[in-house]
Amino acid sequence: KHRSADDAIIAMINSSRKIIRLVLQDIGPVTVPGTKSALPGLKWPKAYLAAIGEAIYQRGVDIEMVLSNPNSIPGGLKGTEANYGNGWSCVDVAAEIIKSIKKNHANVDDGKLRAMVIDNLRICFLRHNKKCKYDDGKTIGLHSKHFIVDDVSTYIGSQNLYMCDLAEWGVVIDSEAEVKKIKEDYFDPMWKDSYTGDDVDVQKVMDGLNIDRDGEQTWLDYIRKNDAQHMMPHGQSEYLCVDEDEMQGAEVGIHSAENGESSQGKRDEVTIATNETPTPSLASSQQNPPEIDPNSSAQKTGLCGISGLCRNKSCTLTVI
Repeated sequence: KHRSADDAIIAMINSSRKIIRLVLQDIGPVTVPGTKSALPGLKWPKAYLAAIGEAIYQRGVDIEMVLSNPNSIPGGLKGTEANYGNGWSCVDVAAEIIKSIKKNHANVDDGKLRAMVIDNLRICFLRHNKKCKYDDGKTIGLHSKHFIVDDVSTYIGSQNLYMCDLAEWGVVIDSEAEVKKIKEDYFDPMWKDSYTGDDVDVQKVMDGLNIDRDGEQTWLDYIRKNDAQHMMPHGQSEYLCVDEDEMQGAEVGIHSAENGESSQGKRDEVTIATNETPTPSLASSQQNPPEIDPNSSAQKTGLCGISGLCRNKSCTLTVI
């Protein structure tokens, strides 16, 4: 979804001439818990990455970025209830920025890209006294959405740079004197404690330029192998299992969307080939939601659509 706030943030990045300092929960998309597979339909924020990449390539801007340690979960909560850091490494983030440069400047040589990683791109995880963990062993999480441009303007608010379709709020402070105070009181001590130079290895970044980190088919393969039970926020559910025919239908839909084709005919082919009754429409299932008999194995099969995984009695996306 297009947001005017995105335009404003990109305009601030595009205005940079010297340095951008970012403090972020993450910049990569939300992942399947415990993996580096982005959830289906979630992609890296290409417009933001391109703006950062152009700042580095065209204007020699330095980037200093502090990220939450991956999968930092507050004590007593589950990872599906609160999870600061979507699971990506600093190398992943650096590689996606360099990929954007390579995409927009096809003839740039690897030597120049390597030099930009070394000279301009400094990314690290949040630390306290150079340590990523508290004394109890839990990693240090970061929930900030904050950046400073050329030490003269700053944004602070609730808008993540990764895909997260929520109602957000933030302010821009365009006062060099006030921004200097924020930098000295907030960013500088954090950077001093956090940055070691060890979180980004230039060779790993270059080796990772061909990795597709966007969420598509890999997620379906993972669900097929792991039954999706780990996705339930309150533990396993007897109403959740993966049905191979539903997975085939989901695959057909994704491939058709990628190729700009209608998936209905191909779904019909899958239905005929597997001798399955077509899934009822969302509208009909909402108007007449069937009662689920926990003793019926027939009603335990299938997924309630690609965007819903819960098979409990209150689910409005019931598939039988």
